[in-house]
Amino acid sequence: MMRFVMTLAALLVASAVQSAEQDKAKSALEAIESNRGGRHWVEQETAPPKSPADSLNAIQIEPGYQISLFAAEPLVRDPVAICFDKHGDMYAVEYGDYPIGREDEGDPLSKIVMLEDSDGDGVADRRHVFADKLDFAHSMMAYKGGLLVGAKTKVLFLKDTDGDHVADVQETLFHGFTPAHPQMQIGNPRWGIDNWVYLNYGPGKVTSKADPDSSIDLPRKDFRFHPQTMEFEADSGMGQFGNTVDRWGHRFYCTNRNPIITTFLAPSVLARNPFHIVSAPYYDVAPSGGQSQVFPLVAMKSNYLSHAGTHTSACGTTAYTGDLGDESFRNSVFVCEPIGHLVTRSIVDTDSLKFTAKRAQQKSDFVASADTWFRPSSLATGPDGALYLADMYRLWVEHPKFLPPEIAAKLDWRAGDDRGRIYRIVPAGSNTRPFTPPQSDADCVDLLADGNGWRQFLGQRLLVEQQATDQTARVRSLLTSQSPTTRLHALWTLDGLSALTPSDIRQMSSDANVHCRVAAATLAGDMTDDDTVQDALNSLAGDPSPRVRFQVALSLAANDSPQATATLTQLARRDGHDSAFADGLLTSLRQRSGAVLVGLIADGSFREQGNAGKLELVRRLAAIVGARGDQTELRTVFELLGSDGDENWWRAAAIAGIGDGLPRYRGERGRMTLPSLIAKPPAELSDSIVALKAVFDRSGDIALDPEQAVADRVAAIELMAYQPFDAATIMFAELLSSEQPVQIQSACLEALQRNGSAGAAQIVLDRWPELGPSVRGTAIAFLLRRTESTRLTLDAMSEGKMNPSALSIDQRVRLLKHSDEQLRDQATKLFGGVVSPNRQKVAKDYESALAMSADAAHGKQVFTRVCASCHRISGEGHETGPDLTDVRNRSKPALLYDILDPNAKVEPRFTSYSILTAEGSVFTGLIESETSEAVILKMAEGKTKAIGRAEIDQMKASDVSLMPEGIEKDITLQQMADLLAFLKDR
Repeated sequence: MMRFVMTLAALLVASAVQSAEQDKAKSALEAIESNRGGRHWVEQETAPPKSPADSLNAIQIEPGYQISLFAAEPLVRDPVAICFDKHGDMYAVEYGDYPIGREDEGDPLSKIVMLEDSDGDGVADRRHVFADKLDFAHSMMAYKGGLLVGAKTKVLFLKDTDGDHVADVQETLFHGFTPAHPQMQIGNPRWGIDNWVYLNYGPGKVTSKADPDSSIDLPRKDFRFHPQTMEFEADSGMGQFGNTVDRWGHRFYCTNRNPIITTFLAPSVLARNPFHIVSAPYYDVAPSGGQSQVFPLVAMKSNYLSHAGTHTSACGTTAYTGDLGDESFRNSVFVCEPIGHLVTRSIVDTDSLKFTAKRAQQKSDFVASADTWFRPSSLATGPDGALYLADMYRLWVEHPKFLPPEIAAKLDWRAGDDRGRIYRIVPAGSNTRPFTPPQSDADCVDLLADGNGWRQFLGQRLLVEQQATDQTARVRSLLTSQSPTTRLHALWTLDGLSALTPSDIRQMSSDANVHCRVAAATLAGDMTDDDTVQDALNSLAGDPSPRVRFQVALSLAANDSPQATATLTQLARRDGHDSAFADGLLTSLRQRSGAVLVGLIADGSFREQGNAGKLELVRRLAAIVGARGDQTELRTVFELLGSDGDENWWRAAAIAGIGDGLPRYRGERGRMTLPSLIAKPPAELSDSIVALKAVFDRSGDIALDPEQAVADRVAAIELMAYQPFDAATIMFAELLSSEQPVQIQSACLEALQRNGSAGAAQIVLDRWPELGPSVRGTAIAFLLRRTESTRLTLDAMSEGKMNPSALSIDQRVRLLKHSDEQLRDQATKLFGGVVSPNRQKVAKDYESALAMSADAAHGKQVFTRVCASCHRISGEGHETGPDLTDVRNRSKPALLYDILDPNAKVEPRFTSYSILTAEGSVFTGLIESETSEAVILKMAEGKTKAIGRAEIDQMKASDVSLMPEGIEKDITLQQMADLLAFLKDR
């Protein structure tokens, strides 16, 4: 039966995809438009809603698990979130405001209800409206005897003080948040194991009840606050509707296309070293975008047909914290996919420095329904260890703003708002334990020793909320428990009670469990002035777990002792080759990156032979020295360059790093570059500059010597970027000759780009005929970076010295739209006129490609030539633009239109930016991330460029797609047919 249902679902999806292609009565444009923005399903007949019993029967669940109905209408309607209070009572948020809010001038429609199972039969039978008329309230957690609620622009505290199950206290703890839409606003509060409360999406000018006369501007990041001090701040990452903390205290969250994300480095950590750039302080734990496969039983009616078969509305990310099932279940994270009518289960591995998740089942999901009204929104672990699932049960859950107005107007957005279901899930054969609410602080301590993680978090939260310091001794006794989660919660509870001692840290630093040792290293960061704690951290620096060693590197930030620096050097030597580890390590080296660099080079085994990881570490350490601009530290590094030894790799990396960092210097000496520093060194550096010049002289000889190893020559060429251009002109020209290996030519082009001299372009143009195909792309990008070199390039093309076909479609289109009129006119003469603004006509002209016989193998060649520099399919290509792995779900007419009219819709994250630097270079790409100090630009072929704010003269966003119009100039009708076959028929 299951195979039949899945086959039928696949046929339905295939039919929907093919219908546009088979309807010959429609024009290509009409066929394409019918598959965009919901047009492919808006006219389809919808099935009627099912009864709770029939909907339950339509659900398929992973073998080995059981699902039952706990509550349904009229007891509950529109449930999107569930929580349990200290008594074990269930509360549900009814999101009646979703998606269009109140009608006319009526009251807000969101409510919170309490649901009771008064006879203990596993089914709710009583409903109490705890709070109503809440404005877009969609999430909550139990907190201080009441509920903490996320409500559009506010964080509310609701409490029932007289026992009638109705909130008679309603306070606004924080306000001023800026909502994006009803799926993305402040909410999903969760108690972290560190005793802070974490919420999703907290941008705005936020004011706290604790200090009503002031406010803080918060960025588009998540939000956290401390319940005791009411201190609040942004957290790294930006979740949407989904936030969870697992049994070990790791926080995970999600966005529509990213089902499981975690924070890697918090803002407070990143702020410790403003001279160090981290491009991504958070990362995907599970596959995302086109790689995030789901297996719906019915067709997914998404705004984007191309998202079918992948996560398009990931939400309700929930880590199971109960004590049921096997080890894999207890390490599971669940994610709802309401557009797909399903819930996924992933098993998270936290052994490595960066966590990973794998699907529990490769070709099916944890829960999937054939009922198209089934809309799972979130989950929660219950006091009994069962997993509870909130089903909003709506006909439509897309938001109107994401659909064309004429489509949105046809939908009944209220359909189903009188219905809703909550399900209870347990592993088959499980025996749940009844929950006895704690009656005293001593009972809360006992909860820490319970095997159920929900109960452990409850015990910790209550003890910390009540500041039950009289229980300190009993809590401390649990540090020797047989259960690692009990030891972990006991340690953090002591911290929450301000009762943690150096002895506790020492004890836990030798714990057998890695999570406990990580916690010990974390908490030791506030006690490094204690010699015994410092000794414990030094010992943990040799821990077998990279996660423990990583945390030691972070915790030593505030300790500036020689011993701490020696330990950080030890960690750099062992783990610094890992870029993720280095990201964290370097946050602790604001004023001692030079000292660590000296310590590394003093180690003969480190400096003996370089590799990519070592080169990057040395470069990044030196870049911090350059960006900081401290003359004493610069002198130390310059003198290091003149030390004994003939290894060139680390010297080249160090000088290149200083050259990268100096332009980001913002001190009293003004803008600096390495060439200017060499030309006019301050008195304090004049002697050490002599040693630097000697390295330059020696490197010039190495760079030109064909008898030297290629790796040493490449390292030497890096240094030429920072020499005065006139002194290196002849060498640059020689290194670009056809006699040189490709690696040497590539290194020379990189050095020319970094050197930034206006005369560099002429050298490249003179050597153009001798450059091989693997380096021509880099050369062209360099030539088009400045207006003057662009002019020289177009002149060379006009004179027949260079073929215009060397330029990609993207490059030609940008020249045809150049702001310089003379360049624009010259490009128009060379490239045959401006690109037609009538993209619909172009699509019509290519309509015949849809009916042509096609060869997918030839189409792959077209993809590699035209698309792969910015797009990836199944791991092939570069992910500058959208990943195209899932476009097989999109019809050929729709794909044709997307290719030929890329500017019909430009997603904000794929907006192209052009950055003009102070030295006159222009870089174009997507902003991968940005900080107060730098912008990280992602360019074609997956390359990234970190540009310091001090280097930026102008940054401008484009209103057009990074993917250019005009692709038809390089693709024939047959090639288009082949490309479409490759995209569709893989």
